Amino acid sequence: MSATQTPAPSAAPDRAAGQSGRDDWRELLQRYPFVSATVACVVLAALSAALLPTVASYDPWAWISWGREVVDPHLSFAISGGPSWKPLPVLFTTAFALFGSTAAPTLWVITARAGGLLALFAAYRLGARLVGSHSPRWAAVTAGVLAAAGVVVTQEWFYEMFRGTSEPMLIACALWAIDRHLERRYGWAFVLGVATSLIRPEAWPLIILYAAWLWWRSASTRTRALIVLGLLAIPFFWFVPPWIGSGQPFLAAVHAEEYNGQLGSDPFLTVLGRGLDVQTIPILILGAVAVTVAWLRRPRDWLTLALGAGALVWWVVVVGMTLDGYPGLERFYLPAAGVTAVLAGVGIVRLAELAARGRGLVAAGVIVALVALTIPFTGGRLGQARAQERIAAQAVTRLDQMKAAVAAVGGHSRVFPCKSSFAAVNHGVQTALAWQLHVTLGRVGTSMRHQGVMFVGPHDTIDGIAAPVKADLTSRQLLARVGVWRVYRVTRPGSDTRCVGS
Repeated sequence: MSATQTPAPSAAPDRAAGQSGRDDWRELLQRYPFVSATVACVVLAALSAALLPTVASYDPWAWISWGREVVDPHLSFAISGGPSWKPLPVLFTTAFALFGSTAAPTLWVITARAGGLLALFAAYRLGARLVGSHSPRWAAVTAGVLAAAGVVVTQEWFYEMFRGTSEPMLIACALWAIDRHLERRYGWAFVLGVATSLIRPEAWPLIILYAAWLWWRSASTRTRALIVLGLLAIPFFWFVPPWIGSGQPFLAAVHAEEYNGQLGSDPFLTVLGRGLDVQTIPILILGAVAVTVAWLRRPRDWLTLALGAGALVWWVVVVGMTLDGYPGLERFYLPAAGVTAVLAGVGIVRLAELAARGRGLVAAGVIVALVALTIPFTGGRLGQARAQERIAAQAVTRLDQMKAAVAAVGGHSRVFPCKSSFAAVNHGVQTALAWQLHVTLGRVGTSMRHQGVMFVGPHDTIDGIAAPVKADLTSRQLLARVGVWRVYRVTRPGSDTRCVGS
């Protein structure tokens, strides 16, 4: 090199800067796992909405409609005529309604799917944590993967993920509340517990106990203010909106009691059976194995025992509320089911560790064998999962045709020429039609009890049974035929029909 030449710049600073950047990202992910996971899951859920059929089911369409009613000055806020009130979803859909009628339904489905993915991530973290740092890395990873897989095979998981229900989000809130508590992020744990309570009332006793513990533990003014606001938010959002929208603050409880859930002659045995049906029998057994091993270990694994006790407490609350008049449906058990799935993943790994005694190949063989034993119990659910894309695609087509049928008969103004005008449709799409017609749910019935416009679709799992027609409504005029939909003007001979849509 001549004296006049300048040495080439070294690449070492660039490599050091790149390594520093990667370290910063890794530190950020480790420090804020919930926020990082939320961002990643929202991105994945948005991709799913772009690549997969995306359409809400019955209950979510009601939440989407109620959210629009909050922000639309042309609509009254009326929550009667649909499913039971559920506060947390409506908080989201109210915000999404500001983005317009096209975006709001998709935004909600993306949110629900992101919640489902967050539940899987939380299950993985808890499963890996329960196995502990004293076990080999493979054991923690295996327990986490199996815990997430256990959540996936809970009853109707893929349907709920595809169709935007709140159940996957419910599991996510419960499991992440546990995760944040274990990380000593008690404020986050409390907020997530409040979110769980805004989906299921069974969480109320647990969040009240947690609030009392957190109040006793922390003298921070900020924390205590958070506790007060959180505890006030639960009754406010459960009771005040129904009071405004229907005149009945306890409308959700009334709906729950009116819908008895077909509990049969022995509600106690029926609701217990439903708790068993949510999961497969092997997952329940393996969860019990994890708790048993945790009790026998020295020192005892108190964390695993505490989670098992928490799942049992949730069961007791569900059963108690069912005996008090609630319908006791399978989905009410889902937070406990999520915890049990985590315990099942831990149970498989614990059995493998006991059998292998440090021999990796033996442990792998035991895990494979135990997982294989669960397949006969999960095959049907996995088959249902494979069918969900096809069913969702069919639902998208069906609702697109219903939208076209609404347009074919002139839309809102022709179906509802008066404030007293009425429409009816198959039960399963009542809430979706109310959204398309831009009316409150009470103006679209699932039975043709008044003169009005009747939309008739196929009687299947998507649309449900067609609206029964009152005996004296004998005059029927076909207005439009679009795809599988038929639209009729149904009247009573000799009656005033000026307010009947045409």
